[in-house]
Amino acid sequence: MAGSITKVERNRKLWGYVFLIPSLFFLVMFILYPLVNSIFMSFTNWTGFNNDSYSFVGAKNYVDLFTKNPGFWNAMVINLVFAFVSTAIQTVLGFLLAFCVYYMTSGWQRFYKVALYIPVILPASVIAVMWRFMLSPDTGLVNVILRTMGLDNLCRAWVGDPSTALGTVIAVNTWQYVGFTMILFLIAMLNIPTEVIESAQMDGAGKFRQLLSFFIPLTASTTETNIILSITGGMKSFALFYMLTGGGPGTATTVVSMVIYNTAFVDFKFYRALAMATVLFVIILVLVLISRRIGHEAETNIE
Repeated sequence: MAGSITKVERNRKLWGYVFLIPSLFFLVMFILYPLVNSIFMSFTNWTGFNNDSYSFVGAKNYVDLFTKNPGFWNAMVINLVFAFVSTAIQTVLGFLLAFCVYYMTSGWQRFYKVALYIPVILPASVIAVMWRFMLSPDTGLVNVILRTMGLDNLCRAWVGDPSTALGTVIAVNTWQYVGFTMILFLIAMLNIPTEVIESAQMDGAGKFRQLLSFFIPLTASTTETNIILSITGGMKSFALFYMLTGGGPGTATTVVSMVIYNTAFVDFKFYRALAMATVLFVIILVLVLISRRIGHEAETNIE
């Protein structure tokens, strides 16, 4: 009997490995191979058109990137500001929305979960076109509302003013993805044992005390997940910037992905674009590892 059980378990493991083969194949072919090949080609002078007409140039592309390309680093600063500010606003707002929805009836919970999540599933092109109309200096809904309220001095070309362009993109990005953050936190809150919350209420703890003592600590892992997703998404952001502002005015909203795109597909200098992409990948990886480290220490302190 023991031998037959062992044989059954062995067959299950074998079939498990067999079913992993397609996933492993796609992982290698479409993620690992392109990644390794891109890093290798970043040490060449490949133009992107002929795979036989490139030569190895060592670290020249990286030296030039660090010494002769201030535009890339300016874009990196914009990327970092966008990623961290968006993450902070999105995390706090998403958590508070989830906390409010948690105490609603099931019917209202369903309504707000759908209503707030709709922007998440909309394509970036739809978001950009919709908000370009709403932010139009003359006929846009935002300025019309401000004029109706007598706040004409606040009206401006929101995406055409260097002082407000980046903040406007951050606001639009938050509007689009705060629903996703809210859903993550709401799921975590609904998984908190109801006995814990009921006991706190019986002991006289108000909602603010429950927020500080239970909801924030018990959703720490979700906070970490959201921060990692938001930062990586912000550092890779391209479509919203490209279609909403085009990187303008000037270079006020030019992010790294746009610099890489222009370098590769406008200037046809793929070798420089690959070096930029590799540096961006390393920076994102470092940020993820730092976020994971901080999150692990926070969870340890809570425990």
